Amino acid sequence: ALARPEIAKIADGKDLTPQTLMYAFMMSMGHTPLDGTTSKVHMMEDIAVMERIQSEEEIFNPSEMEEIAFLLGITK
Repeated sequence: ALARPEIAKIADGKDLTPQTLMYAFMMSMGHTPLDGTTSKVHMMEDIAVMERIQSEEEIFNPSEMEEIAFLLGITK
């Protein structure tokens, strides 16, 4: 799902990678994703997303949340 061009477009517009978009999306839904990376670069990207969320930046508006959920096949 993260390879979809629509996901890449949204991620690019948010200054995220598709992977960090998913991380931010899950945290925006109230989940705490586990970060199993052993890559220092990936860990720094994940920390940057966490800091953006902790600063109360609205990374996704409600319609973007719905669009991402749809693209990922997540239904209510």
